[in-house]
Amino acid sequence: MNFLNRLSEFFAFTKNEQKVFFFLALIMLAGVAVKVYKAYIIPSGAPNFNYSVSDSIFTARSQLMANDTVDKNNGMVTGKKINLNSASKTELMSLPGIGEAMADRIIMHRDKKGKFKTINELRTIKGIGENKFKKLKPYIEVQ
Repeated sequence: MNFLNRLSEFFAFTKNEQKVFFFLALIMLAGVAVKVYKAYIIPSGAPNFNYSVSDSIFTARSQLMANDTVDKNNGMVTGKKINLNSASKTELMSLPGIGEAMADRIIMHRDKKGKFKTINELRTIKGIGENKFKKLKPYIEVQ
């Protein structure tokens, strides 16, 4: 305490002034300690991430998905009609609402009764009603 007494005599501090001086000095040292701790111990700022690769992959996949749309015509090319008299089983199955069994029935009808004369003859086949015929009409022809 000898040092403190000399210091207080030199600056002419009272006991209360000494307490305030040491309190302020302690606060200043604590502030410096916190600043040094933040600068050297804790890494500065948030980590720097590079998202450019992820963004380019996302963009490429998004474009692929945008181009990958379902064909509303069940795989039929608009404007191309299938000839009922020469169509194969797989061609018939590409028509909307025509499965394997229905394609077999169409081919059996064609083999038994000869070639179709009009597309309306398709209605005589079991399983092809008015609604299914309306769906098929834009995609079929008779030659």
